Amino acid sequence: MNFLFPSFLYALSAISIPIIIHLFNFRRYKKVYFSNVRFLKEVVQESHSKSKLRQLLVLICRCLIIAFLVLAFAQPFIPVKQGVTTSGAKAVSIFIDNSFSMMSVNQNGSLLDDAKNKAEQIAKSLNPADKVQMVAQDFSAVQERWLNKDEFIDQLKGLKVSPASRTLGEIMNRQEDNLNHSGCPVKEAFVISDFQKSVDGMANYKPETGISEAFVPVTAETKNNISVDSCWFNTPEHLPGKAEQLFVKITNYSSAEVKDKPIKLFVNGLEKATSSFSMAANATTTITLSYVPDKTILQQGELKIADYPITFDDDIYFSYKLSIGIPVLCIHPDSMKMNTSLSYLYGKDSLFTLTDASSNHLDYSTFPLYRLIILDEVPGITSGMSNELVHYLTKGGDLFIIPPTSGMDKDSYNNFLASINFSQIGSIDTTRLKVDKLNYESPIYAGVFEKKEHANMDLPVVFRHYRILHTNKVSYENLMKLDNGDDMLDMFQYNGSHVYMLTVSLNDAYGNFRKHAIFVPTLFNIGLYSIPQQTLYYTLGKEQPIEAPDLSMPEGKMFKIKSLSDTFYFLPEKRVVNDKTLLFLHNQVSASGNFKLTAGDSLISGYSFNYNRKESQMSFLAPSALDSLCKNAGVQNFSVLPASGDTLPALLTEVNRGKFYWKYCILLALLFLATEECLLRLWKE
Repeated sequence: MNFLFPSFLYALSAISIPIIIHLFNFRRYKKVYFSNVRFLKEVVQESHSKSKLRQLLVLICRCLIIAFLVLAFAQPFIPVKQGVTTSGAKAVSIFIDNSFSMMSVNQNGSLLDDAKNKAEQIAKSLNPADKVQMVAQDFSAVQERWLNKDEFIDQLKGLKVSPASRTLGEIMNRQEDNLNHSGCPVKEAFVISDFQKSVDGMANYKPETGISEAFVPVTAETKNNISVDSCWFNTPEHLPGKAEQLFVKITNYSSAEVKDKPIKLFVNGLEKATSSFSMAANATTTITLSYVPDKTILQQGELKIADYPITFDDDIYFSYKLSIGIPVLCIHPDSMKMNTSLSYLYGKDSLFTLTDASSNHLDYSTFPLYRLIILDEVPGITSGMSNELVHYLTKGGDLFIIPPTSGMDKDSYNNFLASINFSQIGSIDTTRLKVDKLNYESPIYAGVFEKKEHANMDLPVVFRHYRILHTNKVSYENLMKLDNGDDMLDMFQYNGSHVYMLTVSLNDAYGNFRKHAIFVPTLFNIGLYSIPQQTLYYTLGKEQPIEAPDLSMPEGKMFKIKSLSDTFYFLPEKRVVNDKTLLFLHNQVSASGNFKLTAGDSLISGYSFNYNRKESQMSFLAPSALDSLCKNAGVQNFSVLPASGDTLPALLTEVNRGKFYWKYCILLALLFLATEECLLRLWKE
């Protein structure tokens, strides 16, 4: 127990006044004559005892009246802070949550407006010599300047919603760092937020006892929201004139059912599809939208719903490019021409651009220009070719190996396969075998067959094949297996690239694979899936590099990222990492939307950016949960102010000084005063 004005406690000596009066109050007695007092003896003794008890109770009441009056003037309180300086210049850091969830509304308007009003009340309660700063989700150093309370109130007017979202631990660490550099002995921090559960993140927070923390919740009247969470395609290829199926995930973050909610799809500014969806409360659904893209190589789309008041997650943007002219390089021995089956398959289809080259006349510098390289019966892999192929795979290209009919240099092949951590090639098996199993789960055969049953299916027959020697250290995917358990076609990944190993030559002496109906979809899809999976969009607020096409630009030409309207553009930082061109944006994109990548005046590609959906979930920390969270994190000097009830200035006084009890002292003084009056009036001597 502490006292705000302890000097008043000296007035407790006034208690001695009623005691002295009680001890030295010599009353004058009036003589009454009786002929015989024998019968009054017992009555006199009883009256004397009652009088003494009455006087003692009155004395106690008077002493307590004086004591509680003195305590009321001394203002007793119990401090809520430990090790905190309470005198001197004060620095106050006020965090105002301006994330997207603060777009919700209550009786005071939007939650952001309510938070700004509370911050203004805090500022007005400060002394003129105190200084205050505003911290928001952006963690802007310019915004976090130390101001007087009038400047702070002016600064509040310009605060708007931000796509950034920080954890509670990050916020408190930021405030403590700022307060420790304020130069003031008294340090206070306020966090005004709706305290979504997603902001938890107290693991890396290191509390300091010299700073007091106060949490001020703001709550919304309704906590309903519908979010378009993500969109994707199931296949990496996007062909001109071929219908696309876009999958969209939608979540209903509310306790109300959603019925026939419309959703629209726009691609390159044109409405391509319209649909509707219904959802139960707090449920998630996935819908499919079908459309045919136009002839433009770059496709940039937008999905849109209407949902109030949380609107930041009602749109989702995406960009991708159509697959046209997939470059394929076929390497064959000098002694033979390119296999006619490969020539007809890749050379006659406009989807592919086929180039052939002999193994002894290769220009290794052109390897990165191709999406798929086929080693068609190359007798051996030289050390130079091996190094270039590894380099090619590192940059994301795919490789398809077809073994030679005869004269294979297995040592050179196995050395190359060992360098990419693949299995080894063994001896030739001349047993006549039939393909027994196809991997229907692989994308290579997805959509090829109507049914996944092949009991009566006519599958290829092989007369000779190379055996593949697998080890436990090699992870691979079998695409085609023979009926003796040997592999006919394997695939494994190396740094994101695909390496396909066929164990038979495309020669009639090895089997009928090249003449079989399964040959075309197998090799067609291998070429088609050499297209890398395109990133449809990026998330704002996450510092992640963007891979750009590897272009040799003229001197003075640089990459630019522009808005579709050309009203906004910036120059991203370009770095070459592991032979890949990466662009770093450094948070220069602050709004969701579709953007163009240009080099000089040429359009290179397109990118889309969407807001983080972390703020979509309308789930919040209760005051009790917030209290437990801080206690578990080791925060000592903190308080959670109620969202309603007393006015904020009164609560701030309690937070700053502790729980005051002077009102109770006055009530007790009045109670004992009334008790004394009752004793004097109702208890007659």
